[in-house]
Amino acid sequence: MILAKLLYFFLPVCLANMAPVILQHKFNFLAQPIDQGKKWRGREIFGSHKTWRGIIVATLSGGLLYLLQYYLAYHYAVFNNLPFNYLSAPIWFGFIFSFAAIFGDLIKSFFKRQFNIEAGKSWIPFDQWDFLVTSTAVLYLFFSVPYYYWLLILGFGLFLHMAVNRVGFWLKIKNTPW
Repeated sequence: MILAKLLYFFLPVCLANMAPVILQHKFNFLAQPIDQGKKWRGREIFGSHKTWRGIIVATLSGGLLYLLQYYLAYHYAVFNNLPFNYLSAPIWFGFIFSFAAIFGDLIKSFFKRQFNIEAGKSWIPFDQWDFLVTSTAVLYLFFSVPYYYWLLILGFGLFLHMAVNRVGFWLKIKNTPW
């Protein structure tokens, strides 16, 4: 039961992680690389596929989904304490939570470039955990998070991320199955 509650609570983070891929052909005016093509130690900083569009759509989509969850928690008690009390966090928490997810992806991309791992190549488990680690770290700023939640989030998140990516690949939303 706690796993289902954690999944519900992490839906904004999951959406934030998927939004750049889902909306990759929208808002083209924001499709500018964050690193502007600059290099560090002779390698790309983040890569051309890490754009302002990705950061903005991730933060906004996850934040807006969290606002919906907050609204449901405010109006219907059954949606509160799933597994945290939504009403104890500021209403803007979802935007920070979602930004942390995409920021984790950005950090991971930096290390992939510095370790000379091509963009789009699988880097297990970091490709699956990047957004979960940073968003859970931000979660600590607002809620008390038991250590076993970390284990559930990272363990289940690893397999769920791989499954969702595989479905995205089959549906031709993603170019790679990871």
